[in-house]
Amino acid sequence: MSERVVLVHGLGRNCGSMARLQRGLIAMGFAVECWSYPSRRHRLAGHIDGFRQWLGEQAFEGPVHFVGHSLGGLVIRGALAVAPPVRIGRIVMIATPNQGSGVVSRFGGWPFSQAIFGLPLEDLAEASPTLKNLGVPEAEIGIIAGERRFHPLHFISYVNLFYRAGHVHDGTVELANTRLEGARDNIVIDAHHTFICDHLEVIEQTGSFLRDGWFLR
Repeated sequence: MSERVVLVHGLGRNCGSMARLQRGLIAMGFAVECWSYPSRRHRLAGHIDGFRQWLGEQAFEGPVHFVGHSLGGLVIRGALAVAPPVRIGRIVMIATPNQGSGVVSRFGGWPFSQAIFGLPLEDLAEASPTLKNLGVPEAEIGIIAGERRFHPLHFISYVNLFYRAGHVHDGTVELANTRLEGARDNIVIDAHHTFICDHLEVIEQTGSFLRDGWFLR
């Protein structure tokens, strides 16, 4: 039986944003599905509750691997940190702001920002109590971070060119803020935050960690 993987997309996205990653993992022999959720409509705790409920309704056999992009990684982290409703395999977090995001700290309270990105912004600042108390699942966790600072189709890139000029970041999340104590492995790839799940190296590295518990080097 193929090892099962659940994908969770990021803020303002849907499962289509992880379709290439899903196809790549299926080609590697995994059984993959994506959990979609209305990412702008609830704060992080609401998404965590929704994901836990969905997991509890599934009839998974054996351990389940998880892959989350950005906010999706936080949803996975929170849902599995305490009394997980399934047996956990390995977890890959892709461009996940485990320590928050500097651009949210600076601009997240603006009405314009909240109108575009919705309620989760309240939990994504660097000093967020929600993130500090989120917990970490007892599992092998691999973190993939990007370092491509600019993409012409992503307006936050323009802001961070100036606001976070002295930091390594992926256009949205600083490299330092992707880190998580207890993670088993970390890797940095030349990819931009919004489109990182389409990157061929990200797909290959995700499969490697899910299969072996380490990234390729």
